[in-house]
Amino acid sequence: MNSAFEYTLKAGGLQREEDYPYTGNDRGQCKFDKRKIAASVANFSVVSIDEDQIAANLVKSGPLAVAINAVYMQTYIGGVSCPYICSKNLDHGVLLVGYGSGSYSPIRLKEKPYWIIKNSWGPTWGEKGYYKICRGPSVCGVETMVSTVAAVHVNH
Repeated sequence: MNSAFEYTLKAGGLQREEDYPYTGNDRGQCKFDKRKIAASVANFSVVSIDEDQIAANLVKSGPLAVAINAVYMQTYIGGVSCPYICSKNLDHGVLLVGYGSGSYSPIRLKEKPYWIIKNSWGPTWGEKGYYKICRGPSVCGVETMVSTVAAVHVNH
């Protein structure tokens, strides 16, 4: 996400998807049109890897951009996912939107605090597009690359 924020700062903003649709093809010329900028980032910052600091930033600033190893997300259907072993090989960008505790984790055999993540795979995936994953160091790398946009300007 940091690379995307840096690009957005350098390019001056982003276009709406309907103005620049995703094609899944990385060949060809860039068709970015600065006259069609719909939103721009004024600044962004990296958040501490400490989970209490991440939670405090989430409360203060709202949703945070995070990277995660998405291997266990592939088969997620609900509840709190508590992978026993999950690599910190980050391969998916998601939005950290909240946290909670009290959900029973069958694998850990106890109640466990968790993060609430909004995924980009749509509302038919997971719990209406959301994923709950156990909090704790090294759980799929959630805490290792967290950032927040300091300000966004939206053009309507």
